[in-house]
Amino acid sequence: MNYVIGSGPAGVSAATALLDRGVPVTMLDAGTELEAHRRRAVEELRAVDPSLWRGPRVAFLKHNVAPDRKGVGVKYVFGSDFPYRHVESLATLARVNSDTTPSLGKGGFSNVWGSAMLPYLQDDIQRWPITIDDLAPHYRAVLGRMDVSATIDELACKFPLYTERAVPLRSSRQTESFLADLRRNKARLDSAGIAFGASRIAVRAGTRGNLPGCVYCGLCMYGCPNDLIYNSSFALPVLLANPNFHYVPDVIVTKLNESGGTVRIGARRKDGSPLKDFVGERVYLAAGAISSTQILLESLGAFDRPVTLADSCYFLLPMLRLAGSPGVATEQLHTLSQVFLEIMNPTVCDKTVHLQVYTFNDLYVAALRKMLGPVYPIAGPILGRMLVLQGYLHSDLSPSIDITLSRPNGGDRRELRLEGQVMSEPTKKLLSRVARTLRSNWRSLRGIAATPMLHVPAPGRGFHSGGTFPMSTAPREFETDILGRPTGFKRVHVVDSTVFPSIPATTITLSVMANANRIASAQVD
Repeated sequence: MNYVIGSGPAGVSAATALLDRGVPVTMLDAGTELEAHRRRAVEELRAVDPSLWRGPRVAFLKHNVAPDRKGVGVKYVFGSDFPYRHVESLATLARVNSDTTPSLGKGGFSNVWGSAMLPYLQDDIQRWPITIDDLAPHYRAVLGRMDVSATIDELACKFPLYTERAVPLRSSRQTESFLADLRRNKARLDSAGIAFGASRIAVRAGTRGNLPGCVYCGLCMYGCPNDLIYNSSFALPVLLANPNFHYVPDVIVTKLNESGGTVRIGARRKDGSPLKDFVGERVYLAAGAISSTQILLESLGAFDRPVTLADSCYFLLPMLRLAGSPGVATEQLHTLSQVFLEIMNPTVCDKTVHLQVYTFNDLYVAALRKMLGPVYPIAGPILGRMLVLQGYLHSDLSPSIDITLSRPNGGDRRELRLEGQVMSEPTKKLLSRVARTLRSNWRSLRGIAATPMLHVPAPGRGFHSGGTFPMSTAPREFETDILGRPTGFKRVHVVDSTVFPSIPATTITLSVMANANRIASAQVD
């Protein structure tokens, strides 16, 4: 039996690839789920005409969401924080200048992600022991199993689609106006090293068989009532239809021990009660960067020895367009990212800087009300001009996070310390160059970046992290080979971002899934 640990995108990709090879798979998963009463409320909402999805009927979706100029804080789904629950069952978390967490949710962080999907560029993974050519067939494989909103446009010459089945979502009026301006000014943007195109997001745009498509209800940020945003847990029923697949929830894996051609998996339940060890031929570890790191450090007995979690620095920057779009507050639209901007100018940065552009959603209204107070009523015209840029830097140019596993007082309890670096001067200067590049190209963008409102959260807040056990052609201690096997192991394969030698700025999940598919597809002795 082969075991896959975790039901996030990496785990589901690995399990699917193994099953395609005819290999039996048992998935072990913490499997925390949405509360039953909230699921019932979503199902009741789904049964109502989407034109009625407003006011008190959708209030439960927006529960616990309190946006301000710094964003929305922890992202909830259907008003629930279930993706973040029970992490205390792993260890006592001590965070210092870091804003990240593991997830024990069924589906991991795909419950709350923004669904952006863009492949990496070879120039951004030069230090990796594999190439884009190695990943390309696996990009195609995982995209062949997903619904994706994308189109062949200006980005395609640099970022291949790797799929022929994409169906684009309808753009908002703000997006249509913005893209029209970008296209009119493409020559100048090209000379400034700014590429652009419609966003690529893992969403079912149109109907497929009896399954509905997007109804443009504007509720994306709270959770899609029709479950159109990709969630890896949605693949489990398909996997369970395969007699070679088994799913075991309420399992917290603590330790891996390899001997005699088998791997013994130590585990307990979320409430701390013990479980009998699982024993298998191979293990594919996909518990997420933090949890996988903890499991490996425990398995190696590497207590009080910090490893470095690479992180893609995340930032938010509002932009005001010169011309507004009318009626944004009443428009039927989706509220996920609508445009991608890629700064690929070596005078700014020798790595790609990735920006996701968001047009109107009602979170902006709440944030502006909080910021402006009694003068908010005069701010109405701002909403038709306001865009929010969500940006990422390459991890080589970002603060990292040190992870240390310890045994306080030598007992059974574990402490996991996550200590983020203070932002360096080079990173500050890079962010200034990014802001200056956007500001100096205001005529081409037809928008002015509100650089005084640039917000950079603590390391880890963007959840684009990994690399504590990076792949190498000649792995040393705390490294893995190109099949994700840590030094000292032959039958344990780490398949999530834990093995990424760096974290490029472009979106992480697609490459995590592709790499997991690559490793699990490999025939190994």
